[in-house]
Amino acid sequence: MLRKNALVPIVMLATAAVFAACSSSSPAKGRSTEPTVDQLGKTISRYRDPLVEVIVDYKFANLSVGSDWIILNVAVTSSESKAIEVRRDHVLVRTPDGRKIPLPPYPDFIAAYPELQSAARRAALASDPIDFTQAGRQTCDLRFQPLPGTVASLESVFVNMRKICQGLLFFPVEGGIQPGNWEFIIEFEEFDARVPFEIEQPQ
Repeated sequence: MLRKNALVPIVMLATAAVFAACSSSSPAKGRSTEPTVDQLGKTISRYRDPLVEVIVDYKFANLSVGSDWIILNVAVTSSESKAIEVRRDHVLVRTPDGRKIPLPPYPDFIAAYPELQSAARRAALASDPIDFTQAGRQTCDLRFQPLPGTVASLESVFVNMRKICQGLLFFPVEGGIQPGNWEFIIEFEEFDARVPFEIEQPQ
């Protein structure tokens, strides 16, 4: 017969085994809340996490290799009832060589608009619709770079599960748009929403 004190290690080992088994199941729950990125079309990428959803249509950018500005059609929404702030100075792109390019100051965009006007019109026509994410949400303009003579620019917009903001965003690219792997990034306080997309080599 086992002595009473001899049972202690056995009990401890059994307890540890149960704890390990329970612990091994927890990462699956954690993975379910990790961000996901998927491709919704040839030139539409989507980032989703439990807080925000960001969709980038880069069709026009993919047709503009060598251009001095990259123009992206972007939509941002949230799955939260609480409003989430998107700040214009926290919006940027990362180039294939690792450079991070923020949205330019609005006066700089206005000064450059005469040379951008034709491209802006073509981008609006070429961009694919990304309002399929609307799902009953109220729409708003992503007014970081409104066209001259329209409305005032905003330093931030707020989205939630009932609101989606969409618009064209213009980033100056020194040396021109190059083929390769890019990222559209929105920086939040505790995380970054990163939407990868690939600019293809012209055929």
